[in-house]
Amino acid sequence: MQEESNSKILESMDFSYEQLVNLKAALDKTSIVAVTDRKGQIMMVNDQFCEISKYSREELIGQDHRVLNSGFHPKSFFKEMWRAIGLGQTWHGEICNRAKDGSLYWVKTTIVPFLGENKIPNQYISIRTDITAQKNIKKIAHIAYHDDLTGLPNRRNLTKRLENEIANAMRTKTPFALFFFDINRFKNINDSLGHKVGDLFLKELSARFRGIDIQTNSFYRVNGDEFVYVLEDVSLIDEMAEKILDVCMNSFIFDTYEFYASISLGISVYPAHGDSAAKLLKTANVAMNAAKVKNGNSYNVYKKEMRGTNDQFLRLETKLHKALRENAFELYYEPKYNLQTNELIGAEALIQWVDEEIGTMMQEQLIPFAEQCGLIHDIGSWVIRNAVKQLQQWQPIVSPQFKISVNVSTSHINENDFIDQLKTILEETNLNPNQLELEISEMSMLDCSAELIEKIQELNTLGIEISIDDFGTGYSPLSYLREVAVTSLKIDHSFTQDLNLVPANAKMVSSIISLAHALGLQVVAEGVANGEDLAILKELKCEFVQGFYLSAPLSKDEFADYMKSKV
Repeated sequence: MQEESNSKILESMDFSYEQLVNLKAALDKTSIVAVTDRKGQIMMVNDQFCEISKYSREELIGQDHRVLNSGFHPKSFFKEMWRAIGLGQTWHGEICNRAKDGSLYWVKTTIVPFLGENKIPNQYISIRTDITAQKNIKKIAHIAYHDDLTGLPNRRNLTKRLENEIANAMRTKTPFALFFFDINRFKNINDSLGHKVGDLFLKELSARFRGIDIQTNSFYRVNGDEFVYVLEDVSLIDEMAEKILDVCMNSFIFDTYEFYASISLGISVYPAHGDSAAKLLKTANVAMNAAKVKNGNSYNVYKKEMRGTNDQFLRLETKLHKALRENAFELYYEPKYNLQTNELIGAEALIQWVDEEIGTMMQEQLIPFAEQCGLIHDIGSWVIRNAVKQLQQWQPIVSPQFKISVNVSTSHINENDFIDQLKTILEETNLNPNQLELEISEMSMLDCSAELIEKIQELNTLGIEISIDDFGTGYSPLSYLREVAVTSLKIDHSFTQDLNLVPANAKMVSSIISLAHALGLQVVAEGVANGEDLAILKELKCEFVQGFYLSAPLSKDEFADYMKSKV
């Protein structure tokens, strides 16, 4: 908007080159400015132009803008631009340029021609603003919400869709259907033909799904060979079920391989078969398993008499209540390092539940299940209390700057007594609040409220730091980063892996780090798995790291020994 406003001012003024110089001085503080002659040779650039292009003024004067050409745009793009400005018309557009160091950047551009006495342009002024961050965030958002193999919306996208569908259905009293299906014997395809063919098969299958999609973004790949379809018009259940099964009517051909596949499909309907996303997925899954009994292409609509709906869930919920009463959880601690100094500066506390019957349930499974059971606040309090107590016991062997990080839900923070309980825990343990860090998932910031902002500010005033966890996966509005008292961003492990092998990952991580530093925030990279990734993160000026390459999560005793070994 800024450069459009500037361009309107320029178009409405009748000014000389000398006046242009004066105007340039005023624009220097807000825009990237260049002046070229009628052939496009650069006559003048401002400091911001040099800063973003990485070229000095001496290197740019006398050149044309081809020195910045990134190769992103076709020749027709610039041909149309020159046609417009050659006719004396103002041109607006977004251009991807390449800086001297090889990095790409995006600028929103307005080019205004200045006409001589013969009404032919003899000079051009270009006014640009840097929109690289917005472009990168859009890429991150797409990746966060779409499956990288098939391009279909992913589970995270599905969760948001179901939340919206349930809200609409509650308001309009209109049911909708959820289809859950997988590929029969998909493992045989991978094992016998190889994962390359398996991937090609999933891509082709997804393309066939798109061909029968009567709604936008209605098919989702949620895991491996598992897919979900959301149907708003329940009168079309049988018709759409047949269409989905029919995508396997024709064979699949890849290289020298030709084979057929089949689908087992289960269907649940809101609200008859579940009043939440979790319940709808569960009942649809039960119906799908019933369909598998039939063999081949088949589908089933959920019926209450189908086995396996609620018994296991209720059994696990009962066990979880008992584990909470009996203090049966354990905390493990994942070391966190200052990447630039190699100093051990803290640890993330991770809850784990070991049950004789069900085995070990790690934090990534336990927390979502606790949310479904309504126990997330109780378990969150248990983790905070025990992590803080443990750090208090470690005080003789840690530095005063050592921090313990704990994951906490925004709904827990919003509880009326959350801050009072936290103060009580800190007072009982005599722990400095500066040694506690609370991690909030980026996904939960999608619904950032004024109440939450106020609570986080109060926590910050106490000296407790706030970190945004899983950053890059939630695509929450970036405005909250200016409003919320956040100290660091924690890049999700899905972006920090294979940085040396996947250039897109390195570019995204670089963008996130640049965004964080521009906002005065520090960056933590989680899930670091090898030395190559560690070296790249260090080069990108990432402050903190954690992951299995440095250390697996450790029990309290193992962590104490680990810290002593670092002294």
